[in-house]
Amino acid sequence: MSHDEFEPEDPLGLVGMVLPGEPGQLEAMAECLVEEYVRLGWDEPRLMTLFASPMFLATHRIYQQMGEAAVRALIGRTRVKWSAARFHDPAPRPQPPRNCSLTLAGGQEAALVARLEETNG
Repeated sequence: MSHDEFEPEDPLGLVGMVLPGEPGQLEAMAECLVEEYVRLGWDEPRLMTLFASPMFLATHRIYQQMGEAAVRALIGRTRVKWSAARFHDPAPRPQPPRNCSLTLAGGQEAALVARLEETNG
């Protein structure tokens, strides 16, 4: 058998099929897919193209079985969930004071200024 010739009886040929699922699996798969793309930064219109277009078999099947409203609601919930997680800072860092002065003892201010002027040039 040559590597370039197609053989219809090839046991290693790719075969795709749809398997029946249990209740709730479709919704779980849809949630995982939406979450993946939301975390990549996709917005709702871009995500809806994945679901509405028959070119994308898995997401379009979800779209047909769940309906447009359910898919949009799932996208909205997932975007809210991940935007909150992404931008939430549980422990804000303290900011240094904006105007702070340095007081040096014994007239060292002039020496420090002279040294800074030498360094900066």
